[in-house]
Amino acid sequence: MKRRYCKYSFEDTQRAIQHQQRQVGVRILPGTASSTGRSIRVYSEKHRRELWCVILARSSDWYRYNLNTYQHGMEAAIVGTHDSCISVPVLAMDSLEWYEPYKTRFEQSLPPAKDFRLPDNPDKFDRLRRGHYGHCVFVGALIVGRKEAIDRLMRLPERTRFGLEAEVKRLRHRRPGRPLKL
Repeated sequence: MKRRYCKYSFEDTQRAIQHQQRQVGVRILPGTASSTGRSIRVYSEKHRRELWCVILARSSDWYRYNLNTYQHGMEAAIVGTHDSCISVPVLAMDSLEWYEPYKTRFEQSLPPAKDFRLPDNPDKFDRLRRGHYGHCVFVGALIVGRKEAIDRLMRLPERTRFGLEAEVKRLRHRRPGRPLKL
């Protein structure tokens, strides 16, 4: 049984973009799909230009495959669900919306921490951050250096903060091995 958050696979996202081009305002240009099928060239009505796009199951895969660490020429990402904060425009197939670079799906998911909350009285962000989706949003915002995410990080307990900082450090650097073939 697939859960709501992880129900999209790469293949599901690939099929969704092929079948819902008209609804999202894009047109796949013929003959532009790569041999691996991981990248395509589309014409976006919103951006009024052609874009090289990488197809991912989730936008957090951008960091999982280390696409932030090497030059690949991708101008946008087409994802099943938008669960991170990345440096290119994102087309989320579950909501059929474009998101601007460095924006999260729910901008209120990274509110500034104005006052100190006690651990027994968590605010909405703390509850979201403790789930897998919220964790991916938070880590993505830390990787790109969003100020409100860094402020939140400094308010977390030391052990939690050190773990998150280690994860961000690992994801900022290219992993050994061959890069994802686009």
